Amino acid sequence: MYQPMLYLHWKQINFGLVPLILMAYALPLLAVQGLGAAPGMESTTLEAYRIVAGASIWLPAFPLLATAIGLTLALSAWNWDHQLKHVHALSLPMPRWRYALAKMGAGAALALLPAAGLWIGAHVATAFVELPQGLHAYPNQLALRFAAATLLTYAFFFAMAAGTVKTTLWVVSGAIAFLILGNVLTDFLAGFFPVFYRVNIVEYAFEALVRAPGPLEIFSGNWMLIDV
Repeated sequence: MYQPMLYLHWKQINFGLVPLILMAYALPLLAVQGLGAAPGMESTTLEAYRIVAGASIWLPAFPLLATAIGLTLALSAWNWDHQLKHVHALSLPMPRWRYALAKMGAGAALALLPAAGLWIGAHVATAFVELPQGLHAYPNQLALRFAAATLLTYAFFFAMAAGTVKTTLWVVSGAIAFLILGNVLTDFLAGFFPVFYRVNIVEYAFEALVRAPGPLEIFSGNWMLIDV
């Protein structure tokens, strides 16, 4: 059952996934543009701080691309099921959990393709950059973090997309409403509890999610391709 799931998912998403794979490959190359000289060329190596500062400009692009890939894979995984009203899934001689597991595994396998593209691109990019003493390239670590972030995003939205569109809209709308109205709620509570003058609910929730040991800490960690 896994192979048909993999084929169907690939057929569903290939035109959208191939550009994302190419973007993942090209992103490390863009991140090192102008940061050094190609081997054999008569040119001095840039200072370490300048290389790190130049590479850090592209940092937000890596987690954003991982999020976009995970979201695309998750939504496309359940697209044909929603179109067919889940009739095909219910007619199969297998438990629902096994069907969902095979579907999730197929998407997870496809998520490794952009990660592999980024891994190759990172190795190609760092192979043509001369680094000063004290700096090192971390293509393997970056690719691993990228794959983990993609899979985490995929798992979250896969579970959400498995339900109805109405449920997904409620969850997303609730998260957006919390971000918008969280400060208003903090000010309201501060009128009754003075401790909220020093506590921002939105900021506290954000820190709890993206800072270690939060579940989304991987998105705020070190995404540097070149570092000390």
